[in-house]
Amino acid sequence: MTAFGHLWRSSRTLSRNARLYLIGTFLMGLGHGSLWVHMNLYFRTLGMGEATIGRILSAGSLGMVLISIPAALWIDRFSAQSVFMLAAAGFAGAFLVQLLLPYPGVLIFAAMATGMLFTVHWVAAAPFFVRNSTAEQRTELFGFASAVETLATVLSAFGAGLAAKRIAEHLGSEVLGLRYALSGVAFLTALAVIPFARIRSAPPTAERRGWRAYVLARDYRLLGKICLPSFLVGCGAGLTIPFLNLYFRDRFDQDPQQIGSFYAVAQILMMAGFLLGPLLARRLNHVRAIVTTELLSIPFFLILALADRLWLAVLAFWFRGALMNMNQPVSSAFAMEIVPADHQTATNSLRMLAWNLSWMVTAPLGGWLIERYGFTPNMVGTMGLYLAAASLFWIFFRRFRVEQERPTSGSTRSGG
Repeated sequence: MTAFGHLWRSSRTLSRNARLYLIGTFLMGLGHGSLWVHMNLYFRTLGMGEATIGRILSAGSLGMVLISIPAALWIDRFSAQSVFMLAAAGFAGAFLVQLLLPYPGVLIFAAMATGMLFTVHWVAAAPFFVRNSTAEQRTELFGFASAVETLATVLSAFGAGLAAKRIAEHLGSEVLGLRYALSGVAFLTALAVIPFARIRSAPPTAERRGWRAYVLARDYRLLGKICLPSFLVGCGAGLTIPFLNLYFRDRFDQDPQQIGSFYAVAQILMMAGFLLGPLLARRLNHVRAIVTTELLSIPFFLILALADRLWLAVLAFWFRGALMNMNQPVSSAFAMEIVPADHQTATNSLRMLAWNLSWMVTAPLGGWLIERYGFTPNMVGTMGLYLAAASLFWIFFRRFRVEQERPTSGSTRSGG
């Protein structure tokens, strides 16, 4: 009760800009959640295989890779509300194109666009949080943002799945059921433009840096330590995570509504993890919280790989997601705290670049492997990559502390 009371008190002190951002992010999260949970199922109803779906997912990751550095440049040149509005409107439009024009070439470009625009949204978020929160609020604000998006995913996963099933029963077509239900979600996502337009952010920085200021980082060693574990986690995730909805469809013969309900519960648990992650970081410190939750998630992948009972696979799916995602707001806040203020945007961009580059490589590979060998080899590979990432993060940062933590002797904000 004390933990949630602390969160409630923190939420009431957020700035007007931060609250408007959270409202817009909720609406964006509806679209992102449906894209994540149901779009693969839509592609499957069109007759596409895992390898083709993997190529479309890879195009989305390629878009994220291509936009990461330009997004950081734009954020220094345009107001936050303009960036958020562009991202929301463009994301909703590209989402709708995937539903209305399901041709391979169009899907690849539309997936690339959704990846680009959602990345712009999240690259802009971290520096926006820094400017619109105090140091004491910052980790909680990262957690609130992740929790709000997760809540939206819960609603869209269950709601869109239920709507798709009802429409399919009425029209006699699973394709049309998914298409109409997801089109409604795309419209709701476009409404995010309204709260974003009401944000009143400070004018862009007077010092406009060129792209070299972002690529040529001040501390290569530190930046490499930040990005390498993220890259390895992304490689592991890309092998498996995009295909978990197909895992339930193919291995256990579940329909979109049932899969949506599994994801809805998973997102509720992840939302609790996002909110409790910052509290865990206060107890253990940021680094121990990140490493502990990553390591605890690994056995659940083994259960998923070997499970032949639906209830066991669903439980493993739920707990894996809650543990692995608990550290997202913690790691984002940690990265912002340990780099200089004028490199926070660049660091956030490059972290996302490392993550998305890994997905671009491993998502098509994951689809190809699943088509030939099933899901088990991918899940074992994911376990190994997660273990390597957690080990490296501990080696690199075990002596780092951020301002809110009590420093150990001689180790405050020093290299590990």
